Amino acid sequence: MAKKKKNDLWRYWGLIAFIIAITGWLTSDIGPVGITALSALSFLWFLFQAPVPCGALNRGDVEQCRNNGRGVLRGCHIKQHQWQRLKALVLRRRWRQISSELFPNATTALASMGAIIALLSSVIGVFKSLTGKG
Repeated sequence: MAKKKKNDLWRYWGLIAFIIAITGWLTSDIGPVGITALSALSFLWFLFQAPVPCGALNRGDVEQCRNNGRGVLRGCHIKQHQWQRLKALVLRRRWRQISSELFPNATTALASMGAIIALLSSVIGVFKSLTGKG
């Protein structure tokens, strides 16, 4: 059996922050400021570092790239793929196209849902912090 490297666990730091933030909501131990910070960090991780398939369109727009990508909005190591999804989300205005970009497969769909939940958690945490209800 191969040994796990420290870096293997470190790749998922945003997921760990997300789990701690959700646990903070359930137990009320962390407080709204801590939950907001952890949620914001995990939101950024989902968008730019989560290990997902690239999904950028290859030449001819026939099939999607299957290389490992970094985050919901970034692509793989190929320069043309790196920001193709973000550009497509900004330039396309139809909800169907946006949802097909964010939810093309199960892995990317989970990362997209995690990003949405982390964003909502951050916004609610900021609201609770500002109103003093935390």
